Amino acid sequence: MRHTNVQQRLTLNDIGCLLTVFGIAAFVPLAIVGRHLLQTTTANTATNLTAGWILLSIYAFFAILNFHLSAIRPWLHMRRGGTDYKHVSGIPIVHIIFMALAIFALPPSLLAGILMLVLLALDTGAAHWAALAFAREFLPKRG
Repeated sequence: MRHTNVQQRLTLNDIGCLLTVFGIAAFVPLAIVGRHLLQTTTANTATNLTAGWILLSIYAFFAILNFHLSAIRPWLHMRRGGTDYKHVSGIPIVHIIFMALAIFALPPSLLAGILMLVLLALDTGAAHWAALAFAREFLPKRG
């Protein structure tokens, strides 16, 4: 439900949460670009390489699950002619920890950087989608 005077509902705690989510939403893509697309050194240990790909795989699982639950599942339900769709929520922002650890565990790589950005764009439970939802809810509507 949208309110016309949303500013009165915002508390200091709400503002702190909003700033945190917006900060995470801005940090993760910048960290990916800075670490994997702009650096050229590739020296790293095999342990870090293995741990990085495992962390990225865990993140990929949650990102694809979130995308399936929010985009593919409703589309399939509608295509099959279903009338009562029960929305199932995905995994929220918490799994971004796996992405953050993978960013710094993997050696700089163009392939890893592009894969991370694609997964981040697909992940409807990531911070940038939460920031967009918060902005829609809390910012006054124009027009």
